[in-house]
Amino acid sequence: MDSLSNKLKILESSLPSYLVLSESLSSIAPLSSVAAYLTITLAISGSSSALASLMGVGIYGFWVYVGYQLAKLFPSEGGTYTFSRQMYSERIASAVGWVYWGSYMFYMISTSTYASSVLLPLFGVSGLYARLAEIILPSLIILMMISGIRPPLYYSLVTSMIEIIIIYVLGISVLRETGVSLSPFLPQENFSKLVSGALATSFTVAGGGASFFLGKEARGKGRDVSKSFLIAFVLSSSAIVFSSFYLVKAGELEPQIIGSGFPGLLAARTFEGVSFEEVMFILTFNSVIGSLISAYVALSRLSFSLTGWPLSKSIGLIGALFLLLDSLIAISGDPAQWYIYFFIASLFTLLSAHIALSLGFIKVRRKSNFSYLKLIPGPIAGILITASLFFLYESLGDLVIIGIVVTCLLGIFGFIHKTRGLRGKGNFVHQGD
Repeated sequence: MDSLSNKLKILESSLPSYLVLSESLSSIAPLSSVAAYLTITLAISGSSSALASLMGVGIYGFWVYVGYQLAKLFPSEGGTYTFSRQMYSERIASAVGWVYWGSYMFYMISTSTYASSVLLPLFGVSGLYARLAEIILPSLIILMMISGIRPPLYYSLVTSMIEIIIIYVLGISVLRETGVSLSPFLPQENFSKLVSGALATSFTVAGGGASFFLGKEARGKGRDVSKSFLIAFVLSSSAIVFSSFYLVKAGELEPQIIGSGFPGLLAARTFEGVSFEEVMFILTFNSVIGSLISAYVALSRLSFSLTGWPLSKSIGLIGALFLLLDSLIAISGDPAQWYIYFFIASLFTLLSAHIALSLGFIKVRRKSNFSYLKLIPGPIAGILITASLFFLYESLGDLVIIGIVVTCLLGIFGFIHKTRGLRGKGNFVHQGD
């Protein structure tokens, strides 16, 4: 056990910049995002999905500015929890940290469930084997995490770049058949659906912040983390906006593509043939695995910062919870519905944490020497994301209650957890709660 603990220790300045980029890029997982989460945008915004995607990237771009600056200023293994401690009291910062923790946990569950309940059945895997995959997949991810971080990151960097190339190759093929026009960027749905689709795209291009938790391990510290975060966002968002554009165009010729649940794969089969579709499927499944590893890496370091547990213990307990929840979903008989529930929970917790950090961004002025002009994007990001969540309620109805309740419960837990910790230390100093 001691050798395992030593193997999984955080090694300061051990990761070169390209592996930090790998963490950001593979967490966004361009190809699985196109296959899975972009599906939500297409389902909500329909033929206006390209415009919705462009809006979503624009909205999220304000948060990217905030995240970029915070990553450069405060590199650590605590990531967003460390950022929140620069803005808020210890109790509020803990609440924000645990909400962010939930976003990664729920993301891991929803993504693995999508892989086993949607992707595998698409290629003829029967219900029983798909349910077994719901258990086997997290088990393999746990084993990969125990093996160490570096080999998966080398692998993920190469495959993430291949994914982006595949997205563009398919898009060029589609546009050769359909022709190019600006119609997918014209509003053809009501404003509520447009904004809701935009928010779904914002979630699709989220994930690059996984590198925030490598601030201590990055050789270039905040410089490497912030640049990796920005580069991953630019590469992935460009590919995802382009894919939403050509998938809408593909849907003009083959209407079933838009609402299929796997638009990228169906477009690949329609425009490039079965062989290309099979290659894309393999890369998509691989993308899911890479995304899960990156989320696991980030979550283990966030748990380490929030609890003070050794990294090996954090990895083990996260793995146990991951495997338990996926196993319960496997025996529930309705994994596709659970995918939606955990997707909503992940979206709300992630964006709620981003709102808190964006609105608190102005509080780092004393530590950054930023002018107020440089701080303005923070409140703008917070306001835009908050407004978008309101429109999401109009589109999804009572489903959003899941996200609201889970976010509140995690925030309360984080507040109480830190209060008990401070009480245990005899710390009763008022900190502005």
